Amino acid sequence: MAFPKGKIKKRKDNGYKRAKGMSLIELLIVICLTSILSVSAVPSFQTWLEQNDFKHFSSQLANSAKQARIYALTQKKPYYLITKFEHASCVIISDDENCTCSTYPNCAVNNAAFWEIPAKWNSKLTTLNAKDKTVAFNQHGTLNFGSATTFKLSSHHFDAKVTISPLGRVKLCSEQRITGITLC
Repeated sequence: MAFPKGKIKKRKDNGYKRAKGMSLIELLIVICLTSILSVSAVPSFQTWLEQNDFKHFSSQLANSAKQARIYALTQKKPYYLITKFEHASCVIISDDENCTCSTYPNCAVNNAAFWEIPAKWNSKLTTLNAKDKTVAFNQHGTLNFGSATTFKLSSHHFDAKVTISPLGRVKLCSEQRITGITLC
């Protein structure tokens, strides 16, 4: 046998019954501590959400530029990365340089070649001269004009740049530390 027979002491009953569970004071202390911790965590959580959305937004623009270049190389004809932000906010990949946000179903390469600039976090896309921009990739994958094009992306707390060189190379960089995006 594992337990020896013999003297087993019983606890003396002193007349008080032992309460099981927590008292109301203990419960209130736990609720107060939980609310203080959650209130302090909300701002950093919102910044984390903004950072992830901004990373997705800026990566999507850089990938759209790379995709337009690949279309131009594989199809052996000019393709355009069209950015509209003066009146409507969208980015389109098309072989028709006159494609707009309202006519994209007829001229965009496919449904994935059109996306709207998100309004959440006050996201903005601009160029250096703050005008709509059409970047033309020729059949060699290079730009039809001799200078680089830079798009500026911004939100409440983050800024980034997408630069397309005359050779068609796309570079994405950020002003702040964002995992997966190099610093400018």
